[in-house]
Amino acid sequence: MNKREVTFSNLITLIKSRRPFSILGIVFVFSSLFIILPSILFMTKSFIEPYEKYDFEKIEQNGTEINAKITDLRPVNNVTINGEHPLRISYEYLENGLTKSDKFQTMDLEKTNAMKIGSEIKIKTFENQSKIQNLESFTFPFYVFYILPLIFFILGSIFSFIGLIPALRDYNLYKNGVVKEATLISMVPNSGLPISGIGQSILINYYYENRNGQKIFGKSKTTDFSIMVEKKVEDKIKVFVSENDETKSCLVPKLEALKNNWKI
Repeated sequence: MNKREVTFSNLITLIKSRRPFSILGIVFVFSSLFIILPSILFMTKSFIEPYEKYDFEKIEQNGTEINAKITDLRPVNNVTINGEHPLRISYEYLENGLTKSDKFQTMDLEKTNAMKIGSEIKIKTFENQSKIQNLESFTFPFYVFYILPLIFFILGSIFSFIGLIPALRDYNLYKNGVVKEATLISMVPNSGLPISGIGQSILINYYYENRNGQKIFGKSKTTDFSIMVEKKVEDKIKVFVSENDETKSCLVPKLEALKNNWKI
């Protein structure tokens, strides 16, 4: 069969008819991918110091042990774990005739009590990276922030499944569905959200026959409340039925059919 002409505004109408879930699905998925995630990526790139990205395991395995001198000891006051702050240790060391400086963060506070500026320490260096020996490195777990966009994405996917996917399914039926006559079983009004009334619709229950003459029961949402005046139980209504899966169907929208001149 030839595809019917269906406009983008028809899709928007379908999405609106599935509010609030369809809109929430779009907002949550869009926010997670294009607002929250980029913001976190920017934040981690801006706030993570180079020494926090070191591969300490590789340094420990392959590094060369040398002496270094502490130049600064400073608590990281904007991070608190169990009431204590990590300690940032700045130090200098001589490598290949060049004086280099680096930093190291740790929560091994008992081992650092005796340290003071000017103290000598043992470090390991490897490929312009270094670590202090016998201290556990500490890096703020920025990955926890990625839980937020993940939560938004999961919620958005759930909302999309509830609202957006059915709207896309009906949109496809508008274009490609076979027109069939169905028998109206019931009409169930949905008052939508309290006060705002967003999501008001009517659930239409009906049945039709497939190619083999078997009864197929279907249901479809509509925001066209005129059907409650014009139709009654056992009346005939027109539905779109998928050519490939006759269990998929939706009500033929009267207003959209007139606007798009479907001549149904």
